Amino acid sequence: MEEKLNGIVLSGVSVGENDKILNIFTLEKGTVSAKIKGVKKAGAKLKFASEPFCFAEFLFSSRGDKRTVVGASLTDSFYPLRNDVFRFYCGGAVLEFIRRFAKEEMVSAELFLLAVDSLKNLAYGEEPPQSALVRFLISALKISGYALDLSACTECGRLPGNRCFFDWTRGGFLCENCFDGTGREIKVSTFYALKKADSGEVVSASEAIAALKLLEFYLAVRPEENLNSLKELLKISN
Repeated sequence: MEEKLNGIVLSGVSVGENDKILNIFTLEKGTVSAKIKGVKKAGAKLKFASEPFCFAEFLFSSRGDKRTVVGASLTDSFYPLRNDVFRFYCGGAVLEFIRRFAKEEMVSAELFLLAVDSLKNLAYGEEPPQSALVRFLISALKISGYALDLSACTECGRLPGNRCFFDWTRGGFLCENCFDGTGREIKVSTFYALKKADSGEVVSASEAIAALKLLEFYLAVRPEENLNSLKELLKISN
């Protein structure tokens, strides 16, 4: 049986001398695994379809629960991601988030469209790539059930003033008057950078780095996930 699915290649693992097993996030069926044959040979016709970031309409041949890629029509390779180390690691963090949170064949059109839009912004946009990644992570966490409450202090409803505290157990923020000892102090500017990004605004690279450090911490302690690409991005951004 053959089927066509629109998908983004998240990762690939070599098998044998010339083949790969791909992890592909699809619009129609969520994350699927598929073998693609002969792509490590020089001049392989479908080599492009085995690379991370490849966004294409894939043609699969299916037998039972096994899929093989037999054709692909390229939609976008997001090639500029490969020409800038910051864009590359930001794009890698997008793919890695999906690998960790989009379980096998869990369909999420919302997450798929968010990933496509974010990769487009990272590849072709003029804003700092770190800013685009902050927006992606805030939205992706919301879709995945780990939303941050960026409205105001979760206790009194007022915006933080001189001091701000992050309560990772609830994904919320507290002002100095409501802090009860649960959470960690952050810069007030980091709260407002996250709030700006959540509303769709562009933040500066320095604001985004501070926001990404908090998001990395939140990912590690709440859903207990670590994104290696995000770690590398923060290393080279110091």
